[in-house]
Amino acid sequence: MKSVDDLKDDFPAKKASPRKAQVDRRRESMESILDHAEALFAESGFNGVTINDVARSASVDTGLIRYYFGDKSNLFEAVVDRRSGVANEARLKALNEYRRTAGASFSLEGVIRAFTAPAFDLMLNDEGYRNYGMIIGYVNATHADLRRLMSKNFDHVSEVLIEDMKRLLPDANLEDLYWGYHFLTGAFTFSLAQTGRIDSLSGDMCKSEDLQAISERLPITLAAGIRAMCDERAAARKRAATSTNT
Repeated sequence: MKSVDDLKDDFPAKKASPRKAQVDRRRESMESILDHAEALFAESGFNGVTINDVARSASVDTGLIRYYFGDKSNLFEAVVDRRSGVANEARLKALNEYRRTAGASFSLEGVIRAFTAPAFDLMLNDEGYRNYGMIIGYVNATHADLRRLMSKNFDHVSEVLIEDMKRLLPDANLEDLYWGYHFLTGAFTFSLAQTGRIDSLSGDMCKSEDLQAISERLPITLAAGIRAMCDERAAARKRAATSTNT
């Protein structure tokens, strides 16, 4: 009786068709270009990178990059889009899971942790996502043409967070909630950028690349600050109303 290995010899695996091989090569080439572009954009920002820089890093001709992606803006957008789906899926899953399981312990700190922790987890375990996080931090702080990518990729997740904030802070007015969200995402994306600023200020006691330390502290800080801001604003409105009525 023939062994399994003998049978494999009798029926060798089919070779990939020329068309499939071509598609695979194209996909691998595009992924390589995106990997190199991502690393360069993370290090130098949008304005600090040229198509020629990416071509040199990826060891390809500039014409191939333009063929696949067009101009630098389209290449940058492709870099951002590539990982946004996975990042958003992880964040939505964490928010929904927290909402489902928290019960009476449902809190602003818990919601913020569910919103922020998935990004830090991805960055801790994958150099590509670490570069991606730095790019998102850069995009959030730059001009409107690039900030459009934030709305395109992240508004639907942000709306889930804002709805939870409304539920947890029922006495806050909408304006204060949006300011709270603004401060939250500002601190969050600045942390993703890993600027090194805290390194020099703290004499290297703290490291901007210490994502675990940031992930542990950020939700506590933001929840306390947003709650205090909303409570104080609500109290101020009550004082103003009382003063008007007397």
